Amino acid sequence: MQPRIAFLVMSAVSRPQTVDQLARSLVPHTVLVHHDFSQSPDFPLTSPNVRFVPEPRRTGWAHFGFIEGIFHSLQYALSHLAFDYLQLLSPTCLPLKPMARFEAHVAEGQLAHFDGIDLLADRDALMNVGYRAFTPEGSWRHRLARRASDIYFGGSTARRDEAGIWLRSGGGRGVVSRAMGGVIQTLSRPSIGRHPFGSGLHPYYGSAWFGARREVVAGMVEFFDRPGVRDYFSRLRIAEEFLLPTMLAELAPVHGPLNHAVKRFEGAHAGWYTEADLESLRGTHAFFGRKFPDDPAAPVRVRVLRELAGISTPWGARPRVPARIPAAAHEAVHDAAGQPGDFAPSGGLLRP
Repeated sequence: MQPRIAFLVMSAVSRPQTVDQLARSLVPHTVLVHHDFSQSPDFPLTSPNVRFVPEPRRTGWAHFGFIEGIFHSLQYALSHLAFDYLQLLSPTCLPLKPMARFEAHVAEGQLAHFDGIDLLADRDALMNVGYRAFTPEGSWRHRLARRASDIYFGGSTARRDEAGIWLRSGGGRGVVSRAMGGVIQTLSRPSIGRHPFGSGLHPYYGSAWFGARREVVAGMVEFFDRPGVRDYFSRLRIAEEFLLPTMLAELAPVHGPLNHAVKRFEGAHAGWYTEADLESLRGTHAFFGRKFPDDPAAPVRVRVLRELAGISTPWGARPRVPARIPAAAHEAVHDAAGQPGDFAPSGGLLRP
């Protein structure tokens, strides 16, 4: 039996044509779009399998609103969509394999697919991002621990790329560096760092781009509503890199690997795939790649969709644009989307 898959796309500033192209590549499955209209007010979509999330949250990079938007969307999906499995995507993601391959992968029955690094068991991870996990951004403890992290790694240029993120490596050389490592190690103790991590909640660090079965998604929403979770994680820098792997590791300790191949990071941001990466993408186990240019006609996007995803017309025929729906009819558009599994007519224009 074909699994019912819901794709959640977190959108803010990408072109609507880019999101449309992604959504069409995921047919016949529902694509739930959480779009921040405060950043891009005019955002019409034509793909027949798209539904907008009503009342979207204000989002942004390293902004807790991004997490609020994810969980608002997960709650909406649980209440309004009939799905067996949900996959989180960005507008600059693309499928790397035919949809039938992903459906077969989901049908194997793993509770979730994600990657995370055990923060307390991995020295590089602890020294890289422990200061972000254990101290509120902007606090004096955060500034002190960040400085300690920089001193610990010194001039080392070694790095590890895994779990959809990257880590500096090769630190702890010399008395001063080891002493700075001791500072961060001390902060990892709940009684000193004043954080919720410990035997009851083990911290993990990794990519936000998870896939999970419906029961795990329901568990994530319940986890997010636990007393103190919003309050604590809302004060962390790039909190999704801790919150999502941590809760998923608790909810699905036995799980599959990340469904994404993420381009090597350049500083704090993932890089962009080009045509030079096609051969490596052909051989990856991953089903989705991030990031691709925000242009539906970009050669690398066209080739990935044709040659890897098996889509003969990646950019699709340009539909005739019908009369625009007034902004005041935003809720009516959502109502018109119907019940789970219903779509707007092919070629129709979905707007806020």
